[in-house]
Amino acid sequence: MEIRHHSHRSQRIRFGIGITAGVVLLLCASCVTNRSTKYLQNIREDFGKAQYEEYRLQPKDEILFQVFTTNEDAAKMFNTAGGATQTSNQFGGRRIYDDGTVDLPYIDHVKIAGMTTREAGQYLTEVLRPYISDDLFVKVELGKKMYYTIGETGSRNYEMYKDQMNIFEALAQSGDLNIEADRKKVKILRNTNGQDTIIEFDIRSKDIVDSELYYIQPGDVILVNRPKASFFKITSFSTFLSVVISSISFILLVINYTNN
Repeated sequence: MEIRHHSHRSQRIRFGIGITAGVVLLLCASCVTNRSTKYLQNIREDFGKAQYEEYRLQPKDEILFQVFTTNEDAAKMFNTAGGATQTSNQFGGRRIYDDGTVDLPYIDHVKIAGMTTREAGQYLTEVLRPYISDDLFVKVELGKKMYYTIGETGSRNYEMYKDQMNIFEALAQSGDLNIEADRKKVKILRNTNGQDTIIEFDIRSKDIVDSELYYIQPGDVILVNRPKASFFKITSFSTFLSVVISSISFILLVINYTNN
């Protein structure tokens, strides 16, 4: 009887140890590691960087323009009519129609969609040249350079504070991704030539640096979800240790109860 009791006790202990080991392994598999959150993994020192492509104007964009010329009367006429005063630093604003054209003061339906702001400024300079014989320069800027975030970064909109703004600067401005965000499946919704496309990528990868997604574009929507298994994720060592100790204590309690 003593031998049988000792055998049953040993089986319970082994069973308890097995359960504990299983719990520990499960927790280890659920831990958030440096590899799962680190950016630009395995990047080379001689890595190439994506070539920046200037944003091209699209229908519904708002442009800001200002006419610079030595002809004060012409400057006053075009800049005041455009929504700005002759001496202010503000630009006159115009929205690009669905057909890609924009109305200027006294000139309607000038097509500029598909151009960069630099190209549009050069083109509008030529459009206005017949009306202004003096030195002339037209400056064009994009009215609202915004990008948007949805998901684990929060649902907000942010202003692009510079033209060549990369994905990491955009995420930093939004407060970066929280530790539970799915960095493996980040998505960007981008409108190009009137067509919406969704591009999915792993932001931890070094390959992002020389891809088309390295620089964000006005109107981009950055979507970051939480992984399906994130409920089981352990986000810190102290949490992991606390769960392990609690599991062991519970199993020892069960073994002690069965012994008694």
